[in-house]
Amino acid sequence: MSRISTNELKEVLKKATHSAREEAKRNGVPAVYEENGEMVKEYPDGKKTKVVFTEEGRKEVAYHE
Repeated sequence: MSRISTNELKEVLKKATHSAREEAKRNGVPAVYEENGEMVKEYPDGKKTKVVFTEEGRKEVAYHE
């Protein structure tokens, strides 16, 4: 088995992430991922919310890029 470089691995992961987001969109379900250090939930219509965890539990709030 050959080894891949760090840059090659980053590219594979980037493509896999893009593919997963597109598949979620096609299936009409939101995708959740980390962006700029925050947990983001992106809906198929493109709307994004920030997912936060408080003592009361998980909630979604407005996300500003």
